[in-house]
Amino acid sequence: MKKLPVIAIIFFLLFSPAPAQVRNTKELTVVVPAESIAKFIQPLLPYSIDMGENFSGSFWVKSIENIKITKDRISFSAHIYGKDIGYSARIGKQTARFKVGDVNLRNHWEASLRYDKSKKKLYLKPHIERPKNKKDLSQGDILIDTLLDALSDIEYPIDLNKINPITAEIYNTELTIDTKISDVYSNNNRLFIEIIPTAQKKDPSG
Repeated sequence: MKKLPVIAIIFFLLFSPAPAQVRNTKELTVVVPAESIAKFIQPLLPYSIDMGENFSGSFWVKSIENIKITKDRISFSAHIYGKDIGYSARIGKQTARFKVGDVNLRNHWEASLRYDKSKKKLYLKPHIERPKNKKDLSQGDILIDTLLDALSDIEYPIDLNKINPITAEIYNTELTIDTKISDVYSNNNRLFIEIIPTAQKKDPSG
């Protein structure tokens, strides 16, 4: 899906008599279905995660499933796995180390999103639904569940101003495509990203 706007811009540059720089380009809307997000994520799993210097052992996100997109919200289920997990905490001048064993935690997330057009920032606010039956949780599960709960319901900003331009060479002509995101929203199991492309082509003669 992300390649379609770029192909359209390149086609326009090659066959349009416009000047080298395209200005006042209309917004392009990239539509990303939930199914496409799931297919994109699947080859990346299991994904190793760094839980910080206080933790020892290995952590992975084993699966992300049941992705659903509604109005300004994205929900999904996650399976987090950990092996030989330890935790260290500084108490006064001493460091206490705890062995908590393995982690095999399944949880459900619902994240709200909003885009601030003036700041060009996307704000995500994740909310975790904690397991109802905690009797089945191991010590490692309880520790990670508590940590994730502490990170829940906080709005995190994502700066969308820092998107690297796309550079390509077509028929000895160098093309540079810069994109600015003008809006991000979601509904009906789809994520919508509105972008404003600005393209430049370099004269082959230099």
